Amino acid sequence: MIDWCKLSPLILENLGSGLIVISEERTIVYANKKACELLKMQKEDLIGRNARSTLFALFSEGSSCSYEALLQEGKVCEFDALLNRGDGETFFAHIFATLIRHEGRPYVLVNFYDITPQKELEKRLYQAAITDPLTGLYNRRFADEMLKQEKLAYKRYKTPFCILLIDLDNFKTINDVYGHDVGDKVLVAVATVLKNSVRESDIVARWGGEEFLILLRRIELEDAIKVAEKIRNAICQLKVPPVEGITVSIGVSCYSGEGDVYNLVRKADLALYQAKAQGKNCVILF
Repeated sequence: MIDWCKLSPLILENLGSGLIVISEERTIVYANKKACELLKMQKEDLIGRNARSTLFALFSEGSSCSYEALLQEGKVCEFDALLNRGDGETFFAHIFATLIRHEGRPYVLVNFYDITPQKELEKRLYQAAITDPLTGLYNRRFADEMLKQEKLAYKRYKTPFCILLIDLDNFKTINDVYGHDVGDKVLVAVATVLKNSVRESDIVARWGGEEFLILLRRIELEDAIKVAEKIRNAICQLKVPPVEGITVSIGVSCYSGEGDVYNLVRKADLALYQAKAQGKNCVILF
């Protein structure tokens, strides 16, 4: 008959996941081999160490799975968090934490494993879902969502914002004369100019085809027009051989607190239509 009680230390030591035990005084009193491997620390360096420096998520104030909640409520917590390695690096871990008692004293048992590859995959999939594959700009779906978020921010904080709707002039002619490969190069070059012409906090998106939308955050109308003119001039200087004379038309609209964001886009679209009607290569305010 196997005495599993005697084998339990061996089992814990060879688990495929990290296991540490934290005392009521917040110090690590046990760490198995996998925990040392994941945290890149020797066992003698982990034992007696203040657990806050390694498992900060358990000790952060306001957390729904705090150390205090575990001690007081005795519940089981499950969450993802960044853990610190001994070499200064971090990794994503999936963590189970629960209260145990030994000889009348409370301890928190923390079981964890590395989920960094999954997190990196999630990030890549999310980026693919919000990015235009040709230009690397945000796509229309993401821009739509950001416009809605900006409207909510306006209602709460009254922070002004404007949009620029930008259309490449005579793009069909470029495709017809030089081919779609050259047309794609023009789109990529224009996208680069747009990104370099605005702040990091602004949103630049491919709205569709040869049309782009820029959400300018925390900006007044006068400055939005200046940005639009800066972009128009920069595009005029753009060289994508063998194409000559690349220009854009731009419609500008600013949110006034009335209507939804689709009405804001419609206004910019009307301004853009007027810019086309006036001979292209110009900026028109709705």
